[in-house]
Amino acid sequence: MDAPVKRLRLVPLAIPLLIEQVLRHLVGTVNVFMLSNVSDAVSGAVGVANQILDVVVIAFTLISAGGAIVINQTLGAKRYEEGAAISMNAVSASVALGAAISLVLGFFAPGFIRMMHLEEALQPEASAYLRIVGSASVLLAVSTMLSAIFRCYGNTRIPMLVMICNNVFNILGCWIVVFRPFETPLSGASGIAAVRAMSEGLGVVLQTILLVRAKKGFRLYDVLHPRFARIARILKLGIMSGMDGISYTIGQVVTTSFLTALGTVALSAKVYVQNVDKYAYVVGLAIGQATQIMSGHLIGAKKYDEAYHLINRNWRYVLICNVFFGVAMYVFTPQIMHLFTQDAQIIALARQLFFIDIFIHTGRSMNHCFNYGLRSASYVFWPMIIASSSMWLLGVGGGYIFSVVLSLGAVGLWLAQALDEWVRGLASMTLWLKRPWQRKLEEGEK
Repeated sequence: MDAPVKRLRLVPLAIPLLIEQVLRHLVGTVNVFMLSNVSDAVSGAVGVANQILDVVVIAFTLISAGGAIVINQTLGAKRYEEGAAISMNAVSASVALGAAISLVLGFFAPGFIRMMHLEEALQPEASAYLRIVGSASVLLAVSTMLSAIFRCYGNTRIPMLVMICNNVFNILGCWIVVFRPFETPLSGASGIAAVRAMSEGLGVVLQTILLVRAKKGFRLYDVLHPRFARIARILKLGIMSGMDGISYTIGQVVTTSFLTALGTVALSAKVYVQNVDKYAYVVGLAIGQATQIMSGHLIGAKKYDEAYHLINRNWRYVLICNVFFGVAMYVFTPQIMHLFTQDAQIIALARQLFFIDIFIHTGRSMNHCFNYGLRSASYVFWPMIIASSSMWLLGVGGGYIFSVVLSLGAVGLWLAQALDEWVRGLASMTLWLKRPWQRKLEEGEK
């Protein structure tokens, strides 16, 4: 089979990835923004539900991350037929996991919301939102995996274009639900959730059509007859490489519960800042993801020195972008927050959080490059141990001490997160620069 993979270069890979990431974050931000026109309290309630959904997204990211590692290395070694089969096996695993999570959230959404200690008056709205979007989790699972497959083959434009369609549908639908230019049975948080679920369905349909037309050797047979040895490898690498994401997201859910008892100001500020904060590091994240794809192909081709220098060089780009956008968010805090609220207390607290974010994004640059490099080399065990320990001891444990024991509130959570990002970032940098990943790969070749 002729090489089905385009020549990989940073900018053509990173720009569509950047746009896709911005648009993917925009879906949740639009939901929160639209509901802020109803009330800060309802918007905060949906923000809490979205944090539970973030855990679900991370679960799907595990499979896509594990699949991407295996697919990239297989394509880099020019085993194209095997790469296509692995891609379809990964889709099978995504469908199975997505269906299971859809059932769980569909039946038990109110229980998960109660676990967050949200004010009782807000629980029905949050539960309705979580039940509807959660029941559509299988669509998100498949969409996440299909996007990863397109990226592995060097085509980052398709996921970007699909996300454009998703966002147009989501924004238009949310506008209709909230501002009601004509009567519709959809309303409130449940209406916003229904629009989001329908937009995910649209994305899956478009990606499936484009995948069939790609003609890269993909077969329906491999979806229906998965090889469990491949799926086991994908899951093993995915779970270990994604454990930092799982710990971070679950940790965010836990730390949010620290603030629910402190009132609407602290909770709303956290929800609004986190929704905006994602855009400060999205450029660096796109560069890191593009670099991981390139590094994975180089490692599959056994070009270890090239992969090593690629990661080191591109980290500087990630660092510059993270610091620049972090400072910009702080400088323009009043203008940004006025898009969501006019509450002076919320805006004042958000300004403090955005200042601390500058230091968080600096540490995050190391995680978004060196840790991604380690993933591309399948070196995921020790990064998993370090990340999980740091997030729970420093991010969650430190967050409780700073926010509750020392009464620093949301500021305490942000200080603990900064400490966690720097510890993990420096550990990832050390592991990459000392090259134990290369020694492990070379031992496997013997």
